[in-house]
Amino acid sequence: MPKVVPEYKEMARNKIVQAAIKIFSKKGYHGSTMDEIAEEIGVSKATLYTYFKNKEDILKVIWASSNQSVTELHESFEGHDYHEVLEDFYILMSESSGLHLSFEITALSSHSDNIKKINRKVYDEKLEALKMYLLDQQKKGHIRNDLNTGVIAQIITALYTDVATQLLIGIDKAEVHENWTRSLSTILK
Repeated sequence: MPKVVPEYKEMARNKIVQAAIKIFSKKGYHGSTMDEIAEEIGVSKATLYTYFKNKEDILKVIWASSNQSVTELHESFEGHDYHEVLEDFYILMSESSGLHLSFEITALSSHSDNIKKINRKVYDEKLEALKMYLLDQQKKGHIRNDLNTGVIAQIITALYTDVATQLLIGIDKAEVHENWTRSLSTILK
């Protein structure tokens, strides 16, 4: 029997993860099955178990992989003023099809120490990236020096959660965007 090349294994894992994101986003984590994920990509359920122990194992990979976006997020801040960065952040958030999944993963943290640990790590790293960016903007004179960048990063993160909630419950996107912009102006000026 021929050996599976590592590149193929990684491609297969990525395909499974992408299918799981689609199914989890549509049906929720608990409402989804390994059968549905397998069907989405046209393989047997046994094939999924070759790559992942169970559904929670896939979920851990999905959430941990968002850790990679922390570096991308920090790099995307470089060379832009905070108005542009926070506007891009809003656009990314408002267009995300993963809002439902994000909230569900947060809720799952209360039932799984492993998911809680991953969720906490991702949260801390995103918060730190935002804090460092705000500190840099403060040094450049774009943000007031009397602001505590750690506290402001937490406030913006809390505001993000509120905006995501507003979008999920169907408040008009234009109204949500206006509230986001006004809130940030109030916080940062």
